Amino acid sequence: MKLLNMTSAQKIAYIMTRLYDNKLTTTSGGNLSIMDDDGVMWISPSGVDKAHLTAEDIMWVTPDGVVHGKHRPSTEYPFHLAVLRSRPDLKAVFHAHPAALVAYSLERKLPQLDIMPGVSALCGKIAIAKYALPGSKKLGDIIAEKFAGGCDTVLLENHGVVLGADSLERAYMMFEALDYAARTGIAAAMLKKSARELTAEQLALKNDRPAYAAVLDADSESAVRSEMVAMCRRSYKNKLFTMGVGAFAKRVQNGFIITPDDEDVLLLTEDMLVRVEGDKCESGKVPSVFAGIAQRIFDVHDDIDSIAFARSPYIMGFTVSDAEFNSHMIPEGYICLKNTTRHPYGTIETAPERIVDTISIKAPIAIIENDCVIVAGTSLLNAYDRLEVLEFGAESLCDIAAMNGTIVPISEEEIREIEVAFNL
Repeated sequence: MKLLNMTSAQKIAYIMTRLYDNKLTTTSGGNLSIMDDDGVMWISPSGVDKAHLTAEDIMWVTPDGVVHGKHRPSTEYPFHLAVLRSRPDLKAVFHAHPAALVAYSLERKLPQLDIMPGVSALCGKIAIAKYALPGSKKLGDIIAEKFAGGCDTVLLENHGVVLGADSLERAYMMFEALDYAARTGIAAAMLKKSARELTAEQLALKNDRPAYAAVLDADSESAVRSEMVAMCRRSYKNKLFTMGVGAFAKRVQNGFIITPDDEDVLLLTEDMLVRVEGDKCESGKVPSVFAGIAQRIFDVHDDIDSIAFARSPYIMGFTVSDAEFNSHMIPEGYICLKNTTRHPYGTIETAPERIVDTISIKAPIAIIENDCVIVAGTSLLNAYDRLEVLEFGAESLCDIAAMNGTIVPISEEEIREIEVAFNL
């Protein structure tokens, strides 16, 4: 992940505004800090609207303990200092209380991280910290003790979550992954299902990925790249992608263009996208982990122009449990999604031909258990639309399950009528 070319104060203001815009904190909630190379701690202020922070609003505390800036530092700054001083390897502390993680903190229960790959590896050791008064030395001592014991993620009883990382960008990526895992677990619970956890052997499958010779020169597919960047940003803003998980691939002459690995999708630029041709890719770039299966699909299905890969939380509630997703709910949903297929975890790595053999424009959705959904389309917009409709449909099914309602799908006769009317 490329670091933002900003000062510490600018980064805090930017990340906090992004946190607020994504409805992951409130006007007065949450606080962020960075320890710079000179031992100065930069921290968000107290009592300032999180939606409109600027670099000038950010406070700083020098090594002698003197506070500087035009506001008061966050009331939680004692635990930020305590954590950063207890772990010199950490350069940023992130605290917020989004609804899903607060729900777990109220139950005093940790969310399941290993219901999808990559979350536990990113978030590190996780623990629960006992409740203490916000802003108190006691709370700071409790949190610092957890971090000193090797935790990078701490859920606070009846409060929220604290994460530590080597950069604020990394802490935010950890936070989004944790929040999506929590929301996926809640979606499974809404469906009255238990979420499956992956074994260490299953998680290790994700380490096996195709190798590419980085020898291609950058091409001039500017229009394609511009559209893909726009779709990635749109997917992120509509909570279909996270900062680090979610990809698009689009067919171009002699190959395809795909989003890169380990880059912030909201900050993607055209030059960061990766063109792939066979076993070659553009120099200096690493294609998405989904590049291998994208290539297999493109090689076999000439009518598939674009593919989306996502771990959107409501549909992931279906992938991590044995709940069955039904696309026969509303006419628009069936017209867009048609038929879906379901595959065991690890199919991408161990039996990709099963996905290739079953995915098509007439069956454009492949659900990979505990991993992701793969969405095929006739264009980038078509793939995006299908992903969006899929997540909306999954949310509707979670809602009716939470209400203990009974789903009455469209009948088979009505499906046939739709197929004839819309030439499906």
